[in-house]
Amino acid sequence: MNRLQRIVAAFTGQGNHFKNSKYVIEYAFTSGGTDYYQFNDLFNMPWKRGLEYSHSFEELQMRCDKEYLLAHSKLVNDLLSGNKIGLDEIVKIKAANDQMRQRLTWVVVPEHAYKLASIIFFDPSENPEVYDLKYNQEKIEKWKKNDDIEAFFLRQPVRLLFPFLKSLGENFPTYSRIVEKADQGHWLNLSTKFSQPIEPEDIGKP
Repeated sequence: MNRLQRIVAAFTGQGNHFKNSKYVIEYAFTSGGTDYYQFNDLFNMPWKRGLEYSHSFEELQMRCDKEYLLAHSKLVNDLLSGNKIGLDEIVKIKAANDQMRQRLTWVVVPEHAYKLASIIFFDPSENPEVYDLKYNQEKIEKWKKNDDIEAFFLRQPVRLLFPFLKSLGENFPTYSRIVEKADQGHWLNLSTKFSQPIEPEDIGKP
């Protein structure tokens, strides 16, 4: 879209690519040469995409997605299903619980924020009525390639979705790296049943 087309789209509330949609669609931003759009009202979007938004927003608030919660639940269940529950099992269950508590102190998990943004913003090739998980995973990777994390989340209108990120200011990239490492450590600990607990600062070390 050239500048004139964007002005027309913004004025009419409808991108040229979605003329047949019954929803009001607006130009949002451009990343890597691709224009992205959004519904003018988050509370009035197609039900399939809206359902994905609801699930993703819950994950953002919990700082845990369904896969993490299932892995945590399986670990605790496995530790409690043995013939004998000793000190070692209790220590590991406490460590898993401490991990869960730590996640609740995070402002946001960047990957969860990217997923939520991928639901809200769609490109001309997408069907705005539905959400294609595989395609949107590729879309997120394009965003990461074309914009660093600070440039993406602190731009208009993306930052309107995450107003709480403004308080991080210039520390947002550092915060994101710390949370990413911590999240990797949490997953490794769950997958190894805390056989050798890993701290975030140890990730990547030989």
